[in-house]
Amino acid sequence: IWSARIRKDSNSLFKKVGSSLSIDKRLFNEDIEVSIIHVEMLFKQKIINFKIKNKIIWGLNRIKNEIIKKKFSFNSNLEDIHMNIENRLFEIVGEDSGYIHTGRSRNDQVITDFKLWLRSSTSEMINHLNNLSKVIIKGAEKNVKTVMPGFTHLKNAQPISFAHYLLAY
Repeated sequence: IWSARIRKDSNSLFKKVGSSLSIDKRLFNEDIEVSIIHVEMLFKQKIINFKIKNKIIWGLNRIKNEIIKKKFSFNSNLEDIHMNIENRLFEIVGEDSGYIHTGRSRNDQVITDFKLWLRSSTSEMINHLNNLSKVIIKGAEKNVKTVMPGFTHLKNAQPISFAHYLLAY
């Protein structure tokens, strides 16, 4: 991205510090979905034609399938997931791939992807926590009459049921 202004190759330490690819690979789905929606908007606003829209969407879906099937070759020299997807899209569809940045900045793209990922990840975590709660409650229902020592300040206290202990969690 900087090659138009800077001719020397970046220092390897700078590349490590500036790269987020190892972390943001998980944003691939959101990045592709947001780009598809953006391309649809560009078509509706008559900025690109139907042929270009379909070509870009086809390319993005192909990339998504490559990543899912673990056939996508991530390039660590391309600092993040966005650059990796853009680079591959250029390889597949050529110059028309450049339209995915018409009317949006890189920062817009990154924050939108991240917010969508946070929303879906939060929902997933809530579902896992709800399932864990159900497992604990079932365990408690089965152990209402199972007696165990209660503890207070790591010392034995009054007897309690194992159900009572489980429901504390």
